[in-house]
Amino acid sequence: MAAIDSYLGFAVRANKAVFGLECLLRLKKTPAVVIYDASLGASAKRKAQFFCQKAGVEFLPVEEGYLSATLKRNNVKIVAVSDESLGNQIKRILTSD
Repeated sequence: MAAIDSYLGFAVRANKAVFGLECLLRLKKTPAVVIYDASLGASAKRKAQFFCQKAGVEFLPVEEGYLSATLKRNNVKIVAVSDESLGNQIKRILTSD
């Protein structure tokens, strides 16, 4: 899992990452991938899943607390990466586990 740390960091520094359900739902451009924390609530997960299904975006889980620890931000549960190449690398790593 440590391999996606750098890709997430690149996405944040390049301003290609969006944090949180409300920001995800307001996106105008379709993200490349959406990553969610295992501790995400059921209602928020349903809303995000519906958005991803409708947009044709992969909705991938990570272990509890991983996003907050990696991004050094409190209470991060959902991250949408809009950069296609970074998103593809993250998808490749998360789906190969």
